Amino acid sequence: MTPDTSPSRPRRARPLAVVIASLAALAAVAVVIPIALQYANRGESLPLFRLQPVLAVAAAPCSGTDLPDPGGTECLRLANGVTVKEVAEAEAVEGQGTGGWTVEVVLGSEDAAAFAEVTRKIAAEPEPRNRLAVVVDGEVLSAPSVREAITAGRMQIAGSFTRDEAADLARRLSAGR
Repeated sequence: MTPDTSPSRPRRARPLAVVIASLAALAAVAVVIPIALQYANRGESLPLFRLQPVLAVAAAPCSGTDLPDPGGTECLRLANGVTVKEVAEAEAVEGQGTGGWTVEVVLGSEDAAAFAEVTRKIAAEPEPRNRLAVVVDGEVLSAPSVREAITAGRMQIAGSFTRDEAADLARRLSAGR
């Protein structure tokens, strides 16, 4: 028997980034699918966003579970609040006189009732505990003060949004309809 003397073909090395991206995608699917099935099995849609009362405010940088405000100057410690599961309508609207854009949201009836209860409770609290954070995908979009109960099921998410950002957020919030 003669030994194989043909040159061996070099193995193609997979870039580390492709391997990491594949693992991240698999991990995301492993987390998202069970969560989606959990909600589907109960006849519910996936949560769209959270409305969370502010418990405390500290100067940035944030630590622990505190989240930065939209400007990144404050860290907000948040209570659980309301998980919004039904948006009846979400629309990007040009701010009157500000030049910026906002997103007007009409909540479904069940979420509107929970929102009214949360705003009723926090409106009676002193600053900063009278603030309500709007949290989408773990990011605080807005954390305004609440001065009275909001019972009509309508809210406005204001920030320094461009037209495209406001339209994108309205689409994301409407996705659960």
